[in-house]
Amino acid sequence: MDKFNHLSVIRASGIDAASFLQGQLSNDFVLLKTNQWQLAAYCSPKGRMLASFWGIKLSSEDICLVISKDIAAATLKRLSMFVMRAKLTLADATAMLPELFAQHDLAAWSEGEVARGVTRITAPLVDLFVPQMLNYESIGGVSFKKGCYPGQEVVARSQFRGTLKRRAYLAHSDAALSSGQEIFHSLETDQPCGLVAAACAAPDGGCDAIISIQTSAAASGSLHIGAAGGATLSLLPLPYPLLEDI
Repeated sequence: MDKFNHLSVIRASGIDAASFLQGQLSNDFVLLKTNQWQLAAYCSPKGRMLASFWGIKLSSEDICLVISKDIAAATLKRLSMFVMRAKLTLADATAMLPELFAQHDLAAWSEGEVARGVTRITAPLVDLFVPQMLNYESIGGVSFKKGCYPGQEVVARSQFRGTLKRRAYLAHSDAALSSGQEIFHSLETDQPCGLVAAACAAPDGGCDAIISIQTSAAASGSLHIGAAGGATLSLLPLPYPLLEDI
């Protein structure tokens, strides 16, 4: 359990569990099959991600959301505000983590999120990104066929009515990296072009990271941590195609 102490679980129980989450999160929980799981985002009305989850449907009336521990309490409180007359309860169910990971093979995903290019929202990232800035539409975190949810119009408009100017990339640095660090471009020294979204130790030394930066900054020049003269970031290939390229 200690290796997962950075995670918590929010459990939605009741006959309206799936329909309630359907109206709150970016993915389709009505069509999700029992004993399957998927990625989903919880957005503000402006389309910015407040949280992300691995959602596991134990039954039509029992859904667990695996979330970063540092934002779990605030997210549970906010979701609870919108239950109103819906027939479900929302509760902290972090004690279920060992069971969930054992039965649904989530351990490999949790430990390898960076390598897979999957950013889990943590406290430094709250309210900073629309889902596409972290490639959520390309990794199965957004359904464009389901009904409305908070921020849905912004997310859809970002996808279909304009060119995205910020994307997530995999990167490597010999320096230590952490979520929230600013990234600078060699030709734009006064303003950051993005930030580190997630990082972990690389197998051969240094750190691998998911960075969310302006697409123009990825096209040429060099990327640096903290300042234009800081430690260098080298871009790595993503392990999946972007939806816009398929």
